[in-house]
Amino acid sequence: MKVGLIQALILGAALAHAPAAGQMQVEARGGLTVGNHSASFAGMDVVPAVSVDVVVQRQMLSSIAVYGGFSRTSFGCEEGFCKDQDPAITIVGNHGVLGVEWSPSGMEQSPARPWLRAGAMFGSTRAGTLGDDPEPGIGIHMAVGLSVGSGQFLFVPGFSYKRMAATQGDDKGHATAVSVDLGFAYRIGGGGG
Repeated sequence: MKVGLIQALILGAALAHAPAAGQMQVEARGGLTVGNHSASFAGMDVVPAVSVDVVVQRQMLSSIAVYGGFSRTSFGCEEGFCKDQDPAITIVGNHGVLGVEWSPSGMEQSPARPWLRAGAMFGSTRAGTLGDDPEPGIGIHMAVGLSVGSGQFLFVPGFSYKRMAATQGDDKGHATAVSVDLGFAYRIGGGGG
């Protein structure tokens, strides 16, 4: 968790000192997530849990922005070694995220502007309290959504996919998570976009 938070703070400081030509935006998102954890031998478990993302974004061109932040992804597990646990295990990933957002050019003033994000994640994923401390690893983050509104405050619903390293002890694996989330963004100064 510390590594992801440090990455987010460094990116935020770098973006804050960048030239003011581009729009900046702070965004907080939360939603329900389902997923799987390869080391638990679980399938895609439909036991949703709440996940949260906080990102800072800076518009570089009319259709391209860079973003970075922190992602806490969680979902329940009821199959594999999770099935007989009481209470059921929750899989939790804490990651720093860096990536690029694309949105259609010419829609800057549209009341609902679609966007697509792709980025890298770095952090760790833990299955309940089982095993040793998880080792950090690299993952991927992809999302699609809308920015709705035209003022400083935006409503930003979306859908995301995350594939995270999930290594604990001798179990080398990954966790995959799919989220439906809602969020709000606040635009900070700068030019159009």
